[in-house]
Amino acid sequence: MKEPRAEEKVSSENERLSSLEEKLRKKEEELALLKEKLSEKEAQIEALITELKKEISSSFSRQAMHERELKTIKERANEELLRKLVEVQENFQRALSALKQSENSPLKLGVELIYRQLEDLLKKEGVEEILSVGNPFDCNLHEAEGFVETDACPEGVITEELSKGYMYKGKTLRPARVRVARNKEKTKPEKETEE
Repeated sequence: MKEPRAEEKVSSENERLSSLEEKLRKKEEELALLKEKLSEKEAQIEALITELKKEISSSFSRQAMHERELKTIKERANEELLRKLVEVQENFQRALSALKQSENSPLKLGVELIYRQLEDLLKKEGVEEILSVGNPFDCNLHEAEGFVETDACPEGVITEELSKGYMYKGKTLRPARVRVARNKEKTKPEKETEE
């Protein structure tokens, strides 16, 4: 009788071993399934991170573009305001010219004070006067109002400034209105030069 018991034990152990192997196989399948799900979730996370990085980059780009546009708008507004202030300054300069006869009148002193304040403000804001007389004509800085026939200076040199020109941040705020030298020989009629 002892032999059947040993067989029963072996059989019982085999069943138990089979049961454990089955449980192990199921656990390995669960583990493989969990690993697959984990891998899918990691891929989703990577995709979301990539998308988030793109969105952040795009947001920074939009912000930088917005700031550049805002700066451009401010500069244009400043240019327009400074252009108008330059005209006011010139009107004060004309008033001072008209008041030259009255030496120390309070009106003249007041106009001079306002003129200097306005001039200081424009300089502080970066407005620079365009130097014209004696310099070559440059269509980016000057506006020719006419020619002066002369041999006293080379052709194309500015001889007279009718109104001042101004620059702001490297750009022409308002071109100087000028007269330009033209040599007398070149202005003779063609008939005389043909003979």
